[in-house]
Amino acid sequence: MTGSTPEPPTVSLRPMTRADFGDLLKWRLEPHVVRWFPSAKAVTAATIESWYGPRIDGAAPTRMFVVTADCTPVGFLQDYRISDHPDFAVLTPDPDAIGIDYAIGDPAWLHRGVGLRMLRAWFAIARADYPDATTYFAAPDHRNVASRRLLLKAGFVEGTWFDEPQPDGTTSTVVGHSLDVASVLGWLHDR
Repeated sequence: MTGSTPEPPTVSLRPMTRADFGDLLKWRLEPHVVRWFPSAKAVTAATIESWYGPRIDGAAPTRMFVVTADCTPVGFLQDYRISDHPDFAVLTPDPDAIGIDYAIGDPAWLHRGVGLRMLRAWFAIARADYPDATTYFAAPDHRNVASRRLLLKAGFVEGTWFDEPQPDGTTSTVVGHSLDVASVLGWLHDR
């Protein structure tokens, strides 16, 4: 039918493996991703291995996921207990929150509804894997309007603006967004 709205993509998350590092390198080099993920070092296959390999191996507290849309890898998501990163814990309102960072790396999948479906898929994983978490937290750059809108649409509440040191030595003004798990996702933890 001409002019019909395409079906929204089916979005899921799966644990990242080293086999995904080629895609991750490509995504990290996309201009729309580079802008929000500054790096002190050139992003190469070697730096991808050194940064993300320990996470894949479970030697670092950050977990990595591949975002798929209609079974196609299109981006990445990472989560972590903020308290496992003491430098960041002092910057957030709830150091026991679960932090999340993400990027839709494939530009062909931008503005197609992947982001909200990605967060909803992650909510299900986070509820199962972090059953005691009461807050989820993300802090996109204040200029990243698309990410900030996505978080609000998903139920996060905008909070404090703060300056966060970046790996490349600069400082970025970010906007903390918190999601109260019980009230937004409508479930209570068994204690």
